[in-house]
Order: sequence, then structure tokens, then C-alpha cells
Amino acid sequence: MNLSEFENMDPSSWVKFIKENVVPDDLCEEACYSLLHYFEDLGLLAKGESGDLVWSNLSNELGCEDKKKIIKDGVLKMSQTEAGFALSFFIGFEKIELPSLESLIKAEVEDNRKKNTNKPELASDLSNLQIVKKVGNQLKPFLEVEKKIVDNLQGKHTTKTDARNLFQYMFGKINSKAKPKKWEQLSRKRHR
Repeated sequence: MNLSEFENMDPSSWVKFIKENVVPDDLCEEACYSLLHYFEDLGLLAKGESGDLVWSNLSNELGCEDKKKIIKDGVLKMSQTEAGFALSFFIGFEKIELPSLESLIKAEVEDNRKKNTNKPELASDLSNLQIVKKVGNQLKPFLEVEKKIVDNLQGKHTTKTDARNLFQYMFGKINSKAKPKKWEQLSRKRHR
């Protein structure tokens, strides 16, 4: 890609650039556009005079490879900040150990989980409503993590849809699996 016009590139050119140089190969184009909005919120990209996007602190005097290096370094540095907590999932040019989703949120969710501990329900003859409540309680921690991360990703330029796109990619990257639970019989009805 020719970076001589690096100062003013439209979003589709930036998507092409970051797909070739920054992000992993499996990141879809829609998520790349969401990532551009996240870059804007982090101050890595800014709107230029013509409305195109400009990478901050990038000099015209630099060569193409130097510009690429500055961009990669900027993404790496920002990934180590609290604001750029999600960027480590989107770095494809360097092997980085990915954090767990739970480590990305503050202790608030853990405090909420301790407050919301429910009394054990009677296990025999559960109604459908009780079964739904039980499954809902099992999914609640994941839903809280998702909500917290999506809320943290949202910003002036990053919409809720963008944040969800980014979260879905992050979740897929971790390939999280729930810890196996001991099998528990939900219903004791006999078949006649």
C-alpha cells in the first residue's frame, strides 16, 4: 500500500491498511471499521481537515516503513493503558498473551456476584419457570462481564454496535469455555 497520502486516508483505506499490517487475519471488515472508531476514541486517529482520518503524531518526512513502525508502536503502547485494554486482542503483528475477560473488568462485578448469591432452591419438581431462573442465574456472570466490557468500549465514536462487534471478536479469540459443572437432575417426573 502506498503511504505517501498517509496524512489523509479515508476509512476504507485505513481498514485495508490495518488488515494488512496491524490486526490478525481473521478479523472481519465490519470489526475493522469498529476498531477504527475505537482508535478515534483512544486518540490514535483523528479527523483531518478534509474529513479523512489522520494518524496522530505521524510526520510527513518519514518513510513508509518508519510510518508503519510508528503506528504499530502506538497501538502496542496504547494496549498497555487502561483505556486501550481491548487492543491486545487486535494485534496481529506480534505474539501477545491475551488476558481473560474477567481480568478486563474491575472488581465491581465480583462484588455484585457476592451480593447476588441466591439461596439454593428446592431441587425436586422444578417448574419451567424455576428452570429458566436457574439457567438465567448461571448465565448472569457472563452477561455482566459482557455488559461491563461493552460499556467500557463505547465512546464518542464507538457505538454500542461497534462495541459489541469488538467484544464478540475478543470472546471468540479467548475461546472461553465455562467450567464443567457436576450434573444435576432438574426434574424427577416419572414417565408413565
